[in-house]
Amino acid sequence: MLDTLIQKWQQHFGPSYPEVIIRSPGRVNIIGEHTDYNQGFVLPGATSQSQYVMVGKSSDHHWIASDLGEEIQGETPLPSWAKYIHGAITSYAPDIGSLHILIGGDLPIGAGMSSSSALVCGVLLALKELTKRKETGEQLAAIASQVEREVIGVQGGIMDQYAILLSKKDHVMLLDCRTKEYQHFKVDLAGGRWMLINTKVQHNLIDTNYNQRSNECRQAVDLIRKKFPSVESLRDVTPGMLEEMQLPQTLSNRARFVIEENNRVPEMQKAIETHDPQAAGQLLNASHEGLRKLYEVSCPELDHLADFANKYNGVYGARMMGGGFGGCVLCLIKEEAIRDFEEGCADSYQNEFGFSPDFIHFELSKGALLVDQD
Repeated sequence: MLDTLIQKWQQHFGPSYPEVIIRSPGRVNIIGEHTDYNQGFVLPGATSQSQYVMVGKSSDHHWIASDLGEEIQGETPLPSWAKYIHGAITSYAPDIGSLHILIGGDLPIGAGMSSSSALVCGVLLALKELTKRKETGEQLAAIASQVEREVIGVQGGIMDQYAILLSKKDHVMLLDCRTKEYQHFKVDLAGGRWMLINTKVQHNLIDTNYNQRSNECRQAVDLIRKKFPSVESLRDVTPGMLEEMQLPQTLSNRARFVIEENNRVPEMQKAIETHDPQAAGQLLNASHEGLRKLYEVSCPELDHLADFANKYNGVYGARMMGGGFGGCVLCLIKEEAIRDFEEGCADSYQNEFGFSPDFIHFELSKGALLVDQD
């Protein structure tokens, strides 16, 4: 794949190589959904699927999105993918001048694997290499988060950026989204394999109710703080405190999900550390039910896949992953059951929706890095 992208670079830009090539992985989140922007805990990792960002200084302005078959030259209206690149450049190195940029890879777009965050992080890391600046991975993650919040307008947290830039191979990251402290620990679930099932219902968080959920959480905190002034975010709210409040039903549901989901993170950590796939699966199931009924960010395609998986004999558990309204279901399955499960799941989905899902097998990978061109 990398060789193919380099060939495309040379087709467009001549026989030279890019000055910088960055491999920027996708993000998988084991549990802790919608808790990051509530200053809670999350349990993500980087995926073996990734996006390559190739960059070189130039006298003209030419960016190419290889997977989309799109490109821009000069000061033209920016398509959505180019807005992320432009946001990263203007936030980090506005005076860098014209660049040749080519992006592409095997990271699905709109599947809830944070392809947009991978792009922003990859561009920032490439700019760091070009400018010889010395920011840490944590500092770049903060800049990347700022780009998505202030330039793009997605009111998310820091989970995606930390996972993409700071993950370790074969490990997940327990991240405290308030203190930004994190630790890695290895995943081994005794014959259980993680797998993603892509609904192929693409989403753009700007065009969904993602920001509305973030606003609803803030509204709940504002009301709870009137009775409990020490509360800074839903991370600080206990089930007992919520019971004492008489919040509007929607706000109560949102808050209850975040509180319960936040509590599932250390439980999942324990299940992984004790090599207990059954306990991990039960937590996935509970998470999906909360995302479906309390947080209301699922959709019929996600529910169909999760329901099929959670009734299947060889599956420990499954839940929708990511911002919601489309994207992927995360499934923990017995390795020997994968082939039969995929066949049955594809048939069921095809019968219901008229097309098949994609099954994405991934490994937990290292975070974004500079690719050696030797």
